[in-house]
Amino acid sequence: MIQEEYLTEISNRIAEILGLHFQANQLKDMERRILAAATDLKIETDINHLYQWFSKSEFSNKELYTLSSHLTIGETYFFREKPSLDLLIEKIIPELLEIKRNTKHIKIWSAGCSSGEEPYTIAMLINQYFRELTDWNIEILATDISQIAIQKALIGEYTDWSFRETESAIKNKYFTYSNKKWLIAPDIKKMVSFSYLNLSKNSYPSSLTNTEGIDIIFCRNVMMYFTPQVIKEVSARFKDSMIENGWLITSQVELNDEYFSNFKRVNYRNGIFYQKTNKPNEPVKRPIADIIHSKPVSYKKREIIKAEIIKKAERVEKTVPLDRLQEKISAPAIDQDVLFDSGNYFQCIESCLHSISLGKLDNKIFSYLVKSYANLGLLSDGVKVIAKIMDTNPATPEMYYIYANLLNEQNNIEQTELSLKKAIYLNHKHVLSHLMLGNVFKKNGKSNLAIKHFETTIGLLSEYNENEIVPESEGMTAGRIKELTEQIINRF
Repeated sequence: MIQEEYLTEISNRIAEILGLHFQANQLKDMERRILAAATDLKIETDINHLYQWFSKSEFSNKELYTLSSHLTIGETYFFREKPSLDLLIEKIIPELLEIKRNTKHIKIWSAGCSSGEEPYTIAMLINQYFRELTDWNIEILATDISQIAIQKALIGEYTDWSFRETESAIKNKYFTYSNKKWLIAPDIKKMVSFSYLNLSKNSYPSSLTNTEGIDIIFCRNVMMYFTPQVIKEVSARFKDSMIENGWLITSQVELNDEYFSNFKRVNYRNGIFYQKTNKPNEPVKRPIADIIHSKPVSYKKREIIKAEIIKKAERVEKTVPLDRLQEKISAPAIDQDVLFDSGNYFQCIESCLHSISLGKLDNKIFSYLVKSYANLGLLSDGVKVIAKIMDTNPATPEMYYIYANLLNEQNNIEQTELSLKKAIYLNHKHVLSHLMLGNVFKKNGKSNLAIKHFETTIGLLSEYNENEIVPESEGMTAGRIKELTEQIINRF
């Protein structure tokens, strides 16, 4: 048996015992990791011996702990993926406050907690926004397959890299700086209970692992490492672990109705989440952003405002030269961030169009305009208006990419492809345009073209630091996008 065949068999065995999945192009990386684990376990590192070692039927806890610690990558940071945290503090916890006033007990599980940034974030949010819960029993269970990660979480010391999405005020409130490390506050630390748990095994729900009666399960950036069958099994066990109407919060890159068909899909703000309920999923496509807005508008008023917006958009002319821009400003600038985040999408559209009529068109304004149309479900009108703007204003690669997302939601494949090609023409290194164009070609059965753009994506990502956030990717790192793209290629 040649070495590659040994590695393939070892990969299959790892999938059986840990649920972790390594693609064919990841075998060398897997080999490097198992060699490091073998060194720690003081076993021979010869590939023949390792193959025999993995073939045995039982593994000790120490062996499993060591393997999992070397084979998993705990890339995380505090306050990661804002849409899920918005859902927690704006919707889920307020609802539980009403539902559970008698029992005063909320149970949250961070499944695959890595080094503790996620469960500690949850604890800080509850402490920050819900002081009325001080006399409640708030259980935050945090589990992981890596004992090394759990030990780090229990110590609660972090470097600056873990705070790349954390406000200074929050960091200074809940951490103490010492010896170039940030130490978590004791009152936050005691809110979280850490323990070992292998999600691929049938050890939950169970009172022994304290995984029964869960209100909220956070399992983000974990299941992407599992085989499809393991994901389905984990999904089923998560549902059994929850109370009725409990919530499953996955990463936005792990959304897949095939795997989570036993949950109801819920759109909120800029994310999609899952809830345990008997109500079936509605047969709708995933929107660019949330289709719910906070202030309901009657149908009649909606149509009137829509007509007004379209008229305003039709009056948008070519960009005004910078030296004449001040002459055109007759109204104070309105912060589109505030309008969009508060759900005032009609007003946000009007504000964006006003800015554009004054000659101000940048990626941020364009993004808010497109997402506001999407959130209101006005895709057709949005396409018409934005096409007019794109024809009469200089556009950036980012704008063409954002526009392509809107076109794709309408299943306008031809125009989606054209818009992405324009983005790439303006910037041949625009990573997400190559990635999306690869998906468009894949969907249409053009495998060779799809693979070409996926390989280009991987090549461009190699120019990034592995932990560097890719622009317009909603916080995803280059390493994570590269890994997902490699998985897509291996499915051809």
